[in-house]
Amino acid sequence: MATKIKVFNNLTRSKEDFVPIEAGKVKFYSCGPTTYDFLHVGNARALVVGDLIHRIFTSLGYEVDFVRNFTDVDDQIINRANELGVSALEHSSRFVQECIKDMQYLGMVPASHTPKVSETMTEIIQMIEELVKNKTAYVVEGEVFYHTPCFKEYGKLSKKDLESLEHGIRVEVDSRKKHPSDFVLWKPAKPGEPAWDSPWGKGRPGWHIECSAMAKKFLGKTIDIHHGGVDLMFPHHENEIAQSEMANGQEFSKYWCHNEFLNFGSEKMSKSLGNVVTIRKFVDTYGGEVLRQLLISVHYRSKMDWSEENIEKAILELTRIHEFVVEIQNGKFIEGSNDKAKDNILAVIEKMKTELANDFNVPGAMAHFFALIRDVRRDYLLKNKLTLDIQKSCQQVIAFVSSALGCISQNSALLLSRLNQSKKSLNASEGSLNEVQVEQLLKERKLARANKNWARADEIRLQLDQAKITIKDNPDGSTSWSY
Repeated sequence: MATKIKVFNNLTRSKEDFVPIEAGKVKFYSCGPTTYDFLHVGNARALVVGDLIHRIFTSLGYEVDFVRNFTDVDDQIINRANELGVSALEHSSRFVQECIKDMQYLGMVPASHTPKVSETMTEIIQMIEELVKNKTAYVVEGEVFYHTPCFKEYGKLSKKDLESLEHGIRVEVDSRKKHPSDFVLWKPAKPGEPAWDSPWGKGRPGWHIECSAMAKKFLGKTIDIHHGGVDLMFPHHENEIAQSEMANGQEFSKYWCHNEFLNFGSEKMSKSLGNVVTIRKFVDTYGGEVLRQLLISVHYRSKMDWSEENIEKAILELTRIHEFVVEIQNGKFIEGSNDKAKDNILAVIEKMKTELANDFNVPGAMAHFFALIRDVRRDYLLKNKLTLDIQKSCQQVIAFVSSALGCISQNSALLLSRLNQSKKSLNASEGSLNEVQVEQLLKERKLARANKNWARADEIRLQLDQAKITIKDNPDGSTSWSY
């Protein structure tokens, strides 16, 4: 039986019990990239969050039908293709393949369907025809506009009032519109642009209609959950709701999830601001695993700051994880069994599931995994008390983390070698400490405190602070720590 999940639904601005249309099954749509250039690491956040939602639902027992589209017909694509002297579809086709490579570098599992706008033209035209037929859309000189006031609930997602809306970059104020908020469904053909036959003449679709048509084609008129970056909430997702619900006569999506921005300095990352690091450049320097670890380290609804410190933290976390994986794989175990230890280790999977079922709380789940790594190292690996059942239990937890979060490499030794190179690229501090060194320093500190050698105890604490180790002295005399 699938685990019950709570999801923060932006439609209601509240955390709700997730109740799928069909028990145990999830119809999930995530807005994919526009294929006009190499993706940047800000794009990577939305891609990885969509992948996490897919993985988490699956790991919690759901059957997921997942659609992630490619926007391969768009003004940006046409402009870039014209600059390069190639056809728009040729240009977008190249960058679809580059996007797929980036997704592989990020360790993403394939979506169930990855439609392109250029391959969904029949469904797009059919949906526009339905809107014209029921007088929700109107035609002016071969251009089709959606008449926003026809949809009485317009603004229910973004919570914007129709009469005071600020229009997005792609919404042009046009004297031919009946209302300033009306938006384009179909554009007449221009010389040198890709175009398709339609009842209104040759042309191509507007930006918003594509996702409505692709979601309907593969998932039906009503879907369970829709995801995208928070910047897509208005106007894109608002317009998707308006056109889908007026064309289909029923609710479009029951739940709406949006990931926050990746901030580069004090600004969100975008090509228009010029503060761009491409996924490919980052991967060439540090590896896709580091970028994925960096992106999953913050809850999807929290803003994320881009910094060398956070990159270093991701490298250290990945190193810690994969050193543990290698130690468990190669560990020498003693005779006997330890049922209590086995049960405690396996309980970590349930603890992680509880966090993941709470609005996809990946950092909370990872905290349980890092605590397990610390405890198993301290209590069994360092004391040579590893038994076969402890080893197998740890491997079950590792397998769960791998499938649910995608942050464990199939070749840990190779990744560790690459991570060492990444540390050099970052000029990581020579004072960094591994877990064995931390445990030894804590023993020395405890002894120094017992002998009232406060100077040595303070010296050790300072050394731990400089290595970015947080320690906590507990009432029972023990000391807990974390990176």
